[in-house]
Parts: sequence; structure tokens; C-alpha cells
Amino acid sequence: MMRRPGLPARRGRPVTVAALGWLIGCLLAPGTLAGQEVTASAHLDRGEVGVGQTFTLNVVLDGVQRFDQDPVLPDMGAFAAFLSSGTQSSVRIVNGQTTVSLTVQYRFQATMEGTFEIGPVTVEAGGETLTTEPLSLRVSSAPQPAPGAGGAPAGQPSDPETVGPDDLFIVAEPDKRRVRENEPVIVEYRLFTRVNVSSYGVTRLPGTAGFWVEEFELPQQPQVEQVVRDGVAYATAVIRKVALYPTGPGTKTLEPLAIEAQVRVQRRSRDPFDDVFGGFFNRSSLFGDVVTAGAASRPVEIDVLPLPAEGRPADFTGLVGDLAVASSVDRDSLAANEAVTLRVEVSGSGNLKALAPPELAFPPTVEAFPPEVSDRLRTADAGVSGTRTWEYVLIPRAPGVLTIPGVDMGYYDAAADRYEIASAGPVELRVTGRAVEDALPGARARGSVEALRSDIRFIRTDTPRFRRRGETLFDHAWFWIVALAPVGMVAGAAGLRRRRDRLAGDRAYARDRRAARVAKKRLARAAGLAGGDDARAFYAETGQALEGFVADKLDTSAAGMIRDDLRAALLHRGAREPAVEEYFAVLEACDRQRFAPVGAEIEERKAFLARAESVLSALAGELR
Repeated sequence: MMRRPGLPARRGRPVTVAALGWLIGCLLAPGTLAGQEVTASAHLDRGEVGVGQTFTLNVVLDGVQRFDQDPVLPDMGAFAAFLSSGTQSSVRIVNGQTTVSLTVQYRFQATMEGTFEIGPVTVEAGGETLTTEPLSLRVSSAPQPAPGAGGAPAGQPSDPETVGPDDLFIVAEPDKRRVRENEPVIVEYRLFTRVNVSSYGVTRLPGTAGFWVEEFELPQQPQVEQVVRDGVAYATAVIRKVALYPTGPGTKTLEPLAIEAQVRVQRRSRDPFDDVFGGFFNRSSLFGDVVTAGAASRPVEIDVLPLPAEGRPADFTGLVGDLAVASSVDRDSLAANEAVTLRVEVSGSGNLKALAPPELAFPPTVEAFPPEVSDRLRTADAGVSGTRTWEYVLIPRAPGVLTIPGVDMGYYDAAADRYEIASAGPVELRVTGRAVEDALPGARARGSVEALRSDIRFIRTDTPRFRRRGETLFDHAWFWIVALAPVGMVAGAAGLRRRRDRLAGDRAYARDRRAARVAKKRLARAAGLAGGDDARAFYAETGQALEGFVADKLDTSAAGMIRDDLRAALLHRGAREPAVEEYFAVLEACDRQRFAPVGAEIEERKAFLARAESVLSALAGELR
């Protein structure tokens, strides 16, 4: 058999398979490649942005494809709001040399004008601690073009108009900036625009540290008004409205609310023929282009004064507002050992949800059960108002006229600048019938059997041991336990051996089996950090537990997970949509808190940890 000249002979499939295996090994190798130095660098996608526009901080790690610890970013909360983060990895093979890199992209929105220095980013990878060079960012009031935007050649469509900070912005409008502790502050977040906004989405909600928050229900379609601001006509709408109750004195800062909007703008072309024919043949000139624009409110400071100590009543509830109390029973006459319902209702305005039930001293012959709470509240321009009701079930155990004590609840009237007491008088009950001694609180407990007369033998309370006559060895349970124990031990050892072999040979199975255990250890470490001063370490550890659990379950790398692909993989493995959405919501909350300028309070961290444990438990039960 002759082969054609000029063509090399085929060597067979083994070479192709070996090369493919080598390439896959390079792609999957998590560690440092031999001969490649581990370096870290950081750069911005652009060095100048306008207020409300977004920018990206890229942290690039060359030589490895995973971090030993999450990168530690400098504090940028004074001039930027964190939006989201993502990772991407790359492998390049040039002239037989393989290089790997990992890039983490942190997306921010500029919130304050000025020139700011972004400090070094600290990276731990490959057993080393690396530090990047500091960067500089200029935030101006004027709009800046997107990266790479420039003039368009003649005959080509030009870039869309840039939406400036004066064309689209958000203003946080509190009804007052100086309040007492627990006095409501009504804040409206208004969107002002003089461009055509087709849709928008909130990219960052303000943090709630130091406030009890009550949301207002707004129409699904914002109500647009036409206003004139600084001599310029705008369309405006309230996109969020909250009632904030400061939980302590001091200067509180309302963090920015950030959005991204889809804006339709007209295109400008440098081609003179477009002026003649563009209106007919260029669809963009008729309908415009849709561009993405960002906007963020500026931080607002609220001065919170402490409540005065002078004149504070002993039964002060902590409420600031207005209060009225009423108490009643469903009937005022009943027989002993029947139930009656005592109803204590408070009405007024203020943070009624935080009210604790009043402390009532019931008569000793009345058995009282813990109250049931019901609310009928509404959120209006003045804050939260309505009623909160406690219903106590009472059982009188003895006849007579019983007096249920009155109710006194102290509150602070901010309008009058003084403490007040809301009172409800006592309630009388007429109880008939006969007392039941054993039902009375404090009645003596029933003891052992007593001898009534000497001619009655005392009842034996211990159980005698009986033994059937003629029992054989096979009738004893211990015989079968001893006889069958070796068989069970052999079967158990065989099963254990098979499980160990599978764990050693099946990496995906091994990661799946240990996922929950590893996640619990990380959450335990996060629980230890919840009470400390380093909030970033707590949220970083919680985020690693979330990412590591899913990575082990799906047998993938936590560093290179793309969230859209990850969502599809979780749904394919049987996870339900609510659990998946809650997982990503918790993960994004971790990212936000890790880079927040002010750490969350300890109670918020503990509640967040419980939320993370709940979502991991839900995913563990649904993934197959």
C-alpha cells in the first residue's frame, strides 16, 4: 500500500488522546503551574466616571486559578457603592508554554464627586501574600463616555448620546433630619429624569444598620409627576418610601440607593446624508437606541437625640408617638375552672411592632396563659399606626369577686416633648361554683400511695420479675444477639470497604458526600466570627461556605463558577426555583456586606447566619 507524497503518516489515536488529556489536565489544574510566577495586579476599566455611573475594579491573579483567601479590598464606601462581583479564568498556550490566570471583577457605582485613591488590594494565593499597586479614580459631575467610545467613521452610526448626571438622578428626601431615638423618619427616594426611561432596576438597597425599617407599599407602576427643579423641568416619581425608627442615639447615615435604568436616546451621526435619508431608512433615528445609565442617591445624615432621662416613667415602653390603652373581658361572670379571655388593646402611632406585652400581676387563684398577639397596622405619611392586641386566656380556680389589675404603659410624646402614661382601669370578675384544690396554683403535688387502714395491704408499686418455667437457651434475646453479631460485623465491614473504595475512586461522589460536613465547619467558624469586630471576615467565611457547598455538590471549582450556568445546573439537579433564588440573594448579600463601609451589627449577623443555614438545608434536601 502506497501513501501520497508530501503528507505525513498518521500515528494513530493514542497521540491525540494523550494530547487531549494533557490539555484537560492543564485546564483543570488548580495549583501553580511549574515555572510560572504568581503575581497579582489591579486595574480599573476607566479612570474617570460621572456621579451615578458604574466602573469595574479588576483584580488579576496570574500563575494560579484560585485564592487561598478572598481578596481584601480597600474601603471605598465614601465615594462608591458596591453592586456585584464575578470571576473568570483563562488558560493560554503559546509555543508550548501554558499560563493561567484568574480575574475577579468588582462592580461599583460612583456616588460622590472628587478625586479618590483606591488603596492596594491584598491577595493570598499560592502560599504567598501579594499586594497590588494603588489606583486613582476621578468622579466628576459631567457625564463620561463609555470605555472605548470614540468618533465614528463617516457613513457609520455614531455612539449613542451619553446620559449625564443632570439628566437622571435620585434624591433621598427625609421629612426631618433631627429626631429623638425611636422617632420615625419618613424617607422618600425620588427619581428625577428628563430622558425617556423605559425601565429600571434597583442595584443596591441602602443598609439598615441602626434603624428599624417599615416599607411603604407603592403602586407597581410609579406615579409620574412633572416638576421644575432649579429652573429645569423634570419628570419625577417616588420609587421607594420607608419609615425609619432609629434604635439608638448618634449621627446616623442613610446609605445611597442605586439603580440602573434603560434609557432610549436619539443617535447623532456625522454623515450628512443621514440628515436626508436617515429618517426613512435608519430605524434607530426613528425609535432611538437603548443605553444603560446609572444613578445613585447621595448619603444623608440624620442627627438622633437620646430620650431624656428626667421624668421617664417606670413602665416606659420605649415607644415614641401617641398611645391609648383599653382592656376588657369577653364575660364578667363565670363558674370556677371555666376560661375567660382578657383583651388588652393599644392603639396609636409609633413603632407598635416593637411593643412588648404589659406585665400584669394576676391574683394567685387565677391561672394565666401566655398571650396571643394580633396586629392591625397601616403605614401612612406619619409612620406606622393602628392597633396591637394581646389576648390572655384566664382560668379562675376559686369562687369570689376577682380583680384583674389595670394596665399602665408609658410613652414619649415627641410633639409635646414629654413623657405620658396611657392607662386602662381594672376589670372585675364574679366567679361562682366550687374550688378545686388540686387545680389551684401551688397546690401540693400528688405523692405515692398511702395506707388508709391497717387491714388494707399497701399496693406494690414495683414490678416483680417473673420467669417462665421450662425456658430454653433459644428463648433469650441475648443468645441471638451473640450469634448474629459476627454476621452483622462482616456485612458492615464489607459495606464500609465498598464505601471507602468509592470515596477513593469517585471524586464527584466524595465531594458530594462531604459537602454538608465541610459547609457546617465553615458556618461554625462564621458563627465564631459573628460576635467579633471583623464583619468582613464573618461575611467572607459565610460566602465561602455557600460557594463551597454548591461547588462540592456540582463537582466544580468555586473560583470559576459563572452564576447563570450555576443557576441552570442547580435547577437541573432538582433544586427548586425559590431555594435557588434565595441562595443567590444570600450570596449577593455576602458580597455587599464584605465591601460595605460600616459592618453590620451582631444581631444582624446572627440572623444572617441563620438565613444562610436555612438555604443550605433547603438545597441539601432538594439536590439529587
